[in-house]
Amino acid sequence: MRFCNNCLTPVLAKDQNAIDIIKQEYLKDDCPWYLGYSGGKDSSALLKLVIGALSQLDTFHKDITVIYCDTGVENPIITEYVYDTFESLKVECSDLGLPLKYEIAIPKLVDRFFVKVIGRGYPTPTNIFRWCTDKLRINPVKQIIDQHPKATILLGIRNGESEQRDRTISKHSKSEYYLTQNGSTRNQIFSPIIHHSLKDVWATLKFNDFPNSIDSQKQGELYKDAGSECPVYRELPGKSCGSSRFGCWTCTVVRKDKSISKMIENGYSELTHLHEFRNWISVFRDNPEYRCNQRRNGQKGLGPFTLEGRRIILDRLLEAESKSEMVLISNEEIKKIKELWQKDMDNPKYIEKTA
Repeated sequence: MRFCNNCLTPVLAKDQNAIDIIKQEYLKDDCPWYLGYSGGKDSSALLKLVIGALSQLDTFHKDITVIYCDTGVENPIITEYVYDTFESLKVECSDLGLPLKYEIAIPKLVDRFFVKVIGRGYPTPTNIFRWCTDKLRINPVKQIIDQHPKATILLGIRNGESEQRDRTISKHSKSEYYLTQNGSTRNQIFSPIIHHSLKDVWATLKFNDFPNSIDSQKQGELYKDAGSECPVYRELPGKSCGSSRFGCWTCTVVRKDKSISKMIENGYSELTHLHEFRNWISVFRDNPEYRCNQRRNGQKGLGPFTLEGRRIILDRLLEAESKSEMVLISNEEIKKIKELWQKDMDNPKYIEKTA
């Protein structure tokens, strides 16, 4: 066992069982491992156990890459927490010689939220047209992982989250801790905490001091009003974001974002102007005055935002940025947005209103 005072702290029986399974699976082959991390409770508990498992091994034959997807519209409180955690983990794991690497996945410029909404005129996501999860979150991570088609993907999937979830897990189980993947990819999903309850997860975070960089007290503060995590990989059919706090501050899939409201009540007043923008655009989205009455495929119906509508959204966003004193959109994105506006203006097939 590698010498580390905190590594030797006794762990819960269920955690030790997970650690033993992680060690066994790690040593089984040379296929690379990727761990999907959102900063939420489940992925944090998983990461704690993986680091604990590695600390009990004497030698390492492959790296484990921890991936966080920064969509560009993540809750900025969570993003700051994740980036700080990553920096601390890099130092802590390096000092112990553990084979962990940390990587940030970022959507392609053309797929970023405001480029889609303000540049192309996409309506903000709804339950019917939920275009965001794949473009902002799943695809950027897949681009990293799919370079190794035989990779193992570690995810904080658990039984007991819902009956429907349990049925889906059962249907797609390859073995007790493995799930099959959709499509033709040969990657496999490994979930060492699949038998952890919600109580177990919090116990894992609270009672395992190692690694120090994952701060259970800070997470407890962020979870005052509870929440779940947006997926970082296409784990199972039907899994997507919804009422999760560990997701995008622009999310309009839910009617009301109670989580951000609660965070503001709990002292995160810097989120106020972001929340106001989110609430405004969720209403503005359905105003037919600022939507084309023809879709880009030529069919009749509510189409993209008109150019005027897109300009109004950008102005409101920049106003929110100024008031919040946070960077909400990059210069690179604004430049791309204006290029897309010009492309529509130059396109004779682009029609905003038909008789």
